[in-house]
Formats: sequence, structure tokens, C-alpha cells
Amino acid sequence: MQNFTYSLPTKIVFGKGVVKNLGVEVKNYGKKVLLVYGKNSIKKNGIYQQVLDQLQQQNIEIIEHEGVSPNPKLSHVRQGIKKAKENSVDLILAVGGGSVIDESKAIAGGTLANFDIWEAFLNNQKITKALPIITVLTIPAAGSETNFGTVITNDENNYKTGYASPYLSPKVSFMDPEYTYTLTENQLAYASSDIMSHLLEIYFTSQETFAPVQYNYIEGLIKALIESVKAIQKNPKNYEARASFMWCASMAWNWLSVIGLKGAGLYCHSIEHPLSGIYDIAHGAGLSIITPAWLRFNKEKFSEKLKVFSKNIFNGEPDSETAIKNLELWYKEIKTPTTFKQAGIENPDINAMAKQAYDLLELKDIDDYTEQDIKKIYQASL
Repeated sequence: MQNFTYSLPTKIVFGKGVVKNLGVEVKNYGKKVLLVYGKNSIKKNGIYQQVLDQLQQQNIEIIEHEGVSPNPKLSHVRQGIKKAKENSVDLILAVGGGSVIDESKAIAGGTLANFDIWEAFLNNQKITKALPIITVLTIPAAGSETNFGTVITNDENNYKTGYASPYLSPKVSFMDPEYTYTLTENQLAYASSDIMSHLLEIYFTSQETFAPVQYNYIEGLIKALIESVKAIQKNPKNYEARASFMWCASMAWNWLSVIGLKGAGLYCHSIEHPLSGIYDIAHGAGLSIITPAWLRFNKEKFSEKLKVFSKNIFNGEPDSETAIKNLELWYKEIKTPTTFKQAGIENPDINAMAKQAYDLLELKDIDDYTEQDIKKIYQASL
């Protein structure tokens, strides 16, 4: 196990009706808030009004920044930064899923930075301070409510990449499993795929030969994910299943699965980012397309772990191809695509995607893949 320092500074408020404490928590950080959210879903399901009521009870002044897209765009981030600066807001309140929270983090950092926020993503310009962030999670998947990472797409060139800074950790995150009752079948599927990938990629890329704490932790979360999704599909109003699903998403990417593991990282995420960046499909859908091909490309390298994965997760034969096929069957069961064609992408620009993915990996000092390797993975996903 490698040396590490671990800190999770986010206060988590979890359970039914916890938003009743939102106004008090917001007031602890200021009296003027930039409220960041997506489009109309939180207005239709009543969450928006619940949030407003809590803020108004505490006389919090609200500046709204709506319209965050599923793959948050740099131009919209810059609009949010402009609003935050012009209105001298004290903090950011993100109400939504990973995309809303990611954009909120970029706004929080960009508002206090003395450079354009894209410099942080593209050239790793350091963010050294940020506005406080509070989140109300509605779509569990990214784990963004409990970590300090963020992913943004530059809509001028469709370049999608991430940035991480401890200054971007939310101060408080509210997690009410009942808020997930209105998720569509697609949203549940894509969220499940994202959670699975956070766990799978760490599991297979780690170079540690003996790490029972992390490997058993990951396997346990994968089993919990599969079981929770199955229970939700059977009964969408199963609160315990929703609660398990929501907590699993946070636990999958709050860094606990990766700390201390040599070489572990989200390599497949970097290969996927150009797909959702260029074609604007859901990130989770992109991951379910790329992951089987990525595993097959690395089948020899991951051979021993694939055998263990097959046996421990799917109770299958200890065989690499069996493991990958069972994963594909799970994707099929939750109804997320496993090919470009299934996602409605007939002729993907493999060269453009491979170039961007290679650049992203290089930016992270990952030299495991050539552009030609990445092309092979995309071609196997057609």
C-alpha cells in the first residue's frame, strides 16, 4: 500500500426530508446564494419549491443560474461566474446531479480566480480558493457531492476534461433518497453505469498485488450496486433500495476506493470523455459503450483480476471473457448501450476522438496507450 493523506471535509446530511435543514446550513456561509440547477425537472417534481421555501425562511437572497446541461459547458460556466461576481454572492448552492455539481465547482473556483477557469482544466492552473459550495443531490452517480473533482466540456471545440482541487469540496451535501423516485429508466441506467465504472477502473488498473481492504471494498460496492438496481427495477418506490443506491454512488467515488493503490486511475473515463464531449450523449452511456472493449483490449493484462471478478461478482466461471460477457449482460439488463450504433452514432470520428483521448491521458501523465491503441478500443465498440 502506498502512502496517502485522506480528508473528506464534506458534511453529509442523509435521509428522508433532510432538506428541512438546508436554510440553516446555507445561512452559516452567507446571505446571498447563486442557485445552480438544470432545466425544468426540479420544478416539475417539487424539489425547486422545497429549496426556495427553505432559503426564503432564512431570508437568503437568491440569484438563479439555470440551464446546466448533462455535459456541462464552459460557456455556461463562464455565465455563472459572471453572475456570481456581479452579484457578489457568498456561496454556491447546487441542486441536481453530477453535472450541476461539477459546474457549480467550476463557478466557485472561477469566481475567485485571477485567471480564466479553463486554464485550470487545460493547463492545470492551480485554484487556491473558492466560494463555499452546498449541494442537494438529485441524481446519484458521479460522487461529485463528496469529492473535489469536476469535469467540463469546452463547447468551442468539444474538448472535455476534468480538474481536481481540495478547495472545490462541497461544505455540506444533502442526500434524500426520495428525490430519486422521479428518475427515468435511462437516468437510472446511465447513473448505474457511471458508478460501476468508478469501481471497475480502480479495481483493474491498480498495480497492488495485495490490497484486501480496497479490493473487497470495491467488490462489496459493486455487489450492492447490482442488488440495489435490481430492487429498484422491481419496485421503483423501494426506499431502502434507493438509499443504498444513493450511498453506493457516493462511496464509489469519494476516493476511498483508490487511496493507497499504486497506478490506479480512471483511464477508461479519459477514453470515454471525447465520446460524450463530441456527441453529447450521457456520460454513463458512453462508459457502457467503451468499457467492454477497454477490458478486452487489456484482457491479458487484467487476466487474473478478470477471473476473480467473474467468480466473485457474477458467480461465473473464472474466465476473462466470461467476466466481460456477464458485464455486458448486466448493461443489457439495465438498458444502457454497449455499442456506438445502439447509442445512435453510426459513423463516429474515431481519429478525432483518439487524438483527444490521447491528449487527456498525456495530461494526466498516463502513457499506457498510444493513439492507435485507443482507436482499436473505439473500433471494437462500433
